[in-house]
Amino acid sequence: MSNKKSIFYTISAIALTIVIITTYSAYDTYRLSEKMDVVQTRIETVNFFIKDVERDIGKGMNIATFRTLLSFNQFIATNGTFIGNINEGFKESFLNGTINKQSLGLMKDSTFTDWANKISAEANKVDIKFNFTINDVKINHTDPWTVSVGLNISLNIRDKRNTSYWIRDRYLTNTISIIGLEDPLYIVNSKGRVTNVVVKSNITQFVIGGKVDNLMKHMNNSWYVASNTSPSFLMRFEGNLGNSSYGIESLVNLGEFEAQGLTLKDRSIVDYIYFGTKSTTNFRVNATPEWFKIDGSLPAPGPSKGEHLDLYQVRNVTI
Repeated sequence: MSNKKSIFYTISAIALTIVIITTYSAYDTYRLSEKMDVVQTRIETVNFFIKDVERDIGKGMNIATFRTLLSFNQFIATNGTFIGNINEGFKESFLNGTINKQSLGLMKDSTFTDWANKISAEANKVDIKFNFTINDVKINHTDPWTVSVGLNISLNIRDKRNTSYWIRDRYLTNTISIIGLEDPLYIVNSKGRVTNVVVKSNITQFVIGGKVDNLMKHMNNSWYVASNTSPSFLMRFEGNLGNSSYGIESLVNLGEFEAQGLTLKDRSIVDYIYFGTKSTTNFRVNATPEWFKIDGSLPAPGPSKGEHLDLYQVRNVTI
């Protein structure tokens, strides 16, 4: 009888132990599952945040780029001088909102750094650490009418509980149209009295049947055409009158200069030539103002030689 009781107690103890172990294991599994769900939620939160950052980073670049280009012209108008180095000046303004450490009003709360700091503040609200390092920023042309900004950035995004993190180097680009922006060559060379915004000319036939009506319309508005003998829009911020494969040029409406009391120069009215010192042979054009001159070489009239006389189709209507 005693042996049977012993066996019963042993079996009961074993059964109770199994129940305890099973219960604890189930509870432990539940806790582990619950913890994994929390981790999964945090990972998904970081992933969603990363996607938002990647989607919005272009907006930050766009705002900072556009404001910087506007600020360049404001700086030039205020100081009467060009930007010394376009890439160095752009980087300073894009990141810090200054040029030569001089604050730019248009860049207030609009630099790329301002944008990143706002992102960091939003990240902090959901317990995410957002850190970034700008390795380099450059601006250049992709074609005569647009500029491209290249941003080399290192991103470090992590959950404050260290459940997940994301570290990555990115090279991002963003393009901005120059249409509607002021030409800095006009600002400096008119002493701020005449402004000219970049408008791409829709005229391709400047002279039709010997009549220069379209040419006069083009000149009166100082519209622009692409030309690889001319400086690009970015070069104009530096006062660089050299040539570029992304060059643009306009014809200076000297009537506007005269109306502002500016002394007129006896030069070709192709903008970078008129504002420069290059020596050229210039020709008067029939049915145009006395100051309307285009540079080229003899014979005129004569066959095309790929010069400005030919670009504006006036070689055979010269006086």
